[in-house]
Amino acid sequence: MWASDPFNANTENPRPWLVVSGPDLPYPGEESIAVAFTTQSHHTESIRVPSDAWRRGEPRDQSFVLPWSVATLKDEVHVVGAQGSVTDAFTDRIAAATAEYLQPER
Repeated sequence: MWASDPFNANTENPRPWLVVSGPDLPYPGEESIAVAFTTQSHHTESIRVPSDAWRRGEPRDQSFVLPWSVATLKDEVHVVGAQGSVTDAFTDRIAAATAEYLQPER
């Protein structure tokens, strides 16, 4: 989905997000938990989106996901469109990577 970009003060320029929340979210169909997509590969822990992970809407530029960059997006307030979709397996991988950032240090 495309939604507001918290990294850019220009609210007219949305960014793509990968929805990682499931149907057990308290407000399904109204809110989503998502992580940011980027074309910047300089983030050492970013995860490259391989071509075979795209179901539809693969962009021209190589995409990466930032699993630590999490937002709760309200569909009616933040979401301005959709670009495509990735496989469930890739989404599960990203959700697991995001959850790792929420684990207490061991």
